[in-house]
Amino acid sequence: MSLEDDKSNQSLTEIYDYLASKRTATLVELLEEQCKKHGVSQRQLSQIIGVQRKSLQRILEGEAQKVDVLTLLKINQFLGLELNEVIKLYVSGIPSDSVNELEASRKSAYIVKHFDLEGLKKSGFIKSLIDFGEIEQRILEFFGLDNIYEYDSEISGALFSRTKKSTHDKMMEFWVKSAYLQFQKVENPNEYDRDSLLELISKMRPYTRQVERGLTTVVKALFNIGITVIIQSYLTKTQIRGGTFIVNGKPCIVLTDFNKRYDTLWFTLLHELCHVLFDLETIETTTYHLTGEPDIFLIEEEADQFARDYLLTPEKLAIVQPFIFSEGVVKEYAQRWKIHESIIYGMYLHENENYYPKFRSYITKSDQAVKNLKLSSWDEDSIVEHAKRIKEVLTAK
Repeated sequence: MSLEDDKSNQSLTEIYDYLASKRTATLVELLEEQCKKHGVSQRQLSQIIGVQRKSLQRILEGEAQKVDVLTLLKINQFLGLELNEVIKLYVSGIPSDSVNELEASRKSAYIVKHFDLEGLKKSGFIKSLIDFGEIEQRILEFFGLDNIYEYDSEISGALFSRTKKSTHDKMMEFWVKSAYLQFQKVENPNEYDRDSLLELISKMRPYTRQVERGLTTVVKALFNIGITVIIQSYLTKTQIRGGTFIVNGKPCIVLTDFNKRYDTLWFTLLHELCHVLFDLETIETTTYHLTGEPDIFLIEEEADQFARDYLLTPEKLAIVQPFIFSEGVVKEYAQRWKIHESIIYGMYLHENENYYPKFRSYITKSDQAVKNLKLSSWDEDSIVEHAKRIKEVLTAK
């Protein structure tokens, strides 16, 4: 083990203790030895280094709490050592109270580099932008971490192990890690069965008509054939509608309440199921795929077409379109085709966005559908506890 090893998840106290344990002599002892060797008095040394005698004496006696960089450079010149070696000698003798200050500063810098604090505050995840002790504790409790550095080591180690980690937007990475950790904690015990998925998809359409229980019923059925589905809240500064993950070798799907539309929930679920059916090998190379974000590996238009054709083919949309302003006729067609009428309006608006204000009231909100599935909230205490509640829903008889 050496200082050059990765110590990103170690505290400064541990690192400095390690440095101290490896030294055969302290900085003070080396200075005294060099002075004795060349017959240099303490007064002469103060002139050489350009430090007042009292300050130099405090350094030699190990009482100086802070030494500026220029002084270290001058000491380095006198000792004839590598600068890194002088710095190591110095920090190994830093007083414990100074080490604590440095550790707090290091944690604060880490938090700023890895988290979008303004975005998290806007989402209700944190309350303060400057109380770094409170921010650190919030992150630790939410992710169930022992120390703040595990956010980028343990979670990312599993999440990005199969692909080179790109420079993710901080909010995007936070959203992805939150979803991934929930899938890990839910830990679906069922094996994924593709044939069972094909059979289930053939029977799903009528459940769209049951706003309160339909989606829950389908999600529980998917869980039983090895596919875990969770609903995760929209996170400010992201445009994610959903995603497909591979966790413990099994497909997992996350849906978001991005625009809080019932028809979009079903469309996104079918979109992601298309990826499960046809793109698992590709997704395995990157661990996850996000819908709503650019992806050079997958063709999103094909998944969109799969979802669109399943819910309402272009031919059926063409049949109902002339009657779109007649609510009663739309409901009759919806009942005949075994889909919720909100899906018809949603498909129509996809082609005719300018009519959204006129049909806004016909678009069912997602609130009732996601309530039973325990929609996550960014002001919750812990992902671990939330995952337990999700598993209770998915395994309930």
